[in-house]
Amino acid sequence: MKLSKWLLAAICATGLLLAGAAIAKDPKKAENQYPNATRQEPKLDMSAGDQRDLNKAADLVNENKSADAQPLVAKVIANDKASKYAQSFAHQLQGQIYYDQDKSDQAIAEYKKALEIDGLANAQHFQVLYTIAQLQLQDEKYKDSLATLDQWEKLTGKQTADELALKANAYYRTDQYQPAVDTMKKAVSMTDKPNDSWTQILMASYFELNQYDNAAQLVQQQLAKNPNDKKLVNQLATIYIQGDKPQQALDLMAKAKSQGLVTTSEDYVQLAKLYASAEKPKDAAATMKEGFAKGAIQPSYDTYKLQGDVCTQAEDDSCAIEGYSKASPLAKDGNVDYQLGYLLFYSNKSKDAIDALNHAISKGGLRQEGEAYLLRGDAENDLDQTAAAKTDWQKSAGYPSTRTMAEQRLKAAKTGVKIQKAAKKKK
Repeated sequence: MKLSKWLLAAICATGLLLAGAAIAKDPKKAENQYPNATRQEPKLDMSAGDQRDLNKAADLVNENKSADAQPLVAKVIANDKASKYAQSFAHQLQGQIYYDQDKSDQAIAEYKKALEIDGLANAQHFQVLYTIAQLQLQDEKYKDSLATLDQWEKLTGKQTADELALKANAYYRTDQYQPAVDTMKKAVSMTDKPNDSWTQILMASYFELNQYDNAAQLVQQQLAKNPNDKKLVNQLATIYIQGDKPQQALDLMAKAKSQGLVTTSEDYVQLAKLYASAEKPKDAAATMKEGFAKGAIQPSYDTYKLQGDVCTQAEDDSCAIEGYSKASPLAKDGNVDYQLGYLLFYSNKSKDAIDALNHAISKGGLRQEGEAYLLRGDAENDLDQTAAAKTDWQKSAGYPSTRTMAEQRLKAAKTGVKIQKAAKKKK
């Protein structure tokens, strides 16, 4: 949230105009922007020399020539005889110079000096105070920003939409979500053209409060104005998911796909997961296939495994085998290889199944270790590797989940009965 350099330059430009106006005419005749201010307007005067130096310095700062402005500002700051007005304005300019140099802490310190000297006109003084709050928020000093904004309200005797929005932002950053909602709603009510970022903060605050219906309503209103805004579509889908409304999320994303808005890896993955959650595995599998075919889905362990999972659920074994095969080299444990071995075995590829199960067992971390030995034994038996099969079944018998099945196979093998392939379990 980088504060606009233009904005800060404009602040100094305002100061320059005020400096000239204070000498040229009676400040009492100027329009009073803060009729309820608790701070009294100070006397605005400075010597002709200080005015000349500061006017020149302000011009240079606004022309992005801070290095040339620096000696003029330093001259006024070092002048013990300079008026409070001149000193305050000089420190304000010095704050701008530090900001231009990306020295935010020093900028804030100089702005605070400008306020402590207490020589600026109210409009200028209050703008500097507001700038400090903005910089504190930018520097993630959220509590300091809130305190500064409270001080601004007390001194000015007013609230504005922009100021309240800034305050709501700080509340949100400090996990004070209800105050963020209340403050931002007030800010929005005070203007006909609220900033889009305000709505985002309000929506995010509702989200954190688990007020998903309120968050959804807010995004729906925005989406009605901008139906092709992908960011809004994804936000609303996330809100529906968190609000336990998966069908609404699915309907939204399916519509977005028909509008050509599902284009990124994240889009395709989210849609595939929504189809899977809605027990529509064939649609999930088709979505993953399309995403990979278009080069939209980024290759990774997670995306390849998701392909394997949804294609398994869709009983599309060739697609599942492809996904798990690509996930295997990226896997940190053997669970994907176990799934791959299972599918290969039931695709009558027992030799490949044994290779996959070897990887599964050697990688470890298996959730179904007993099943892995049992399945490898079955694959070895299928290839008439009887001794190897008996060894694996014996190992499988050591696991409670597979003890009975393993003992049945060992018993059958002793009697010379050919073990038939067990029926494939529906995943």
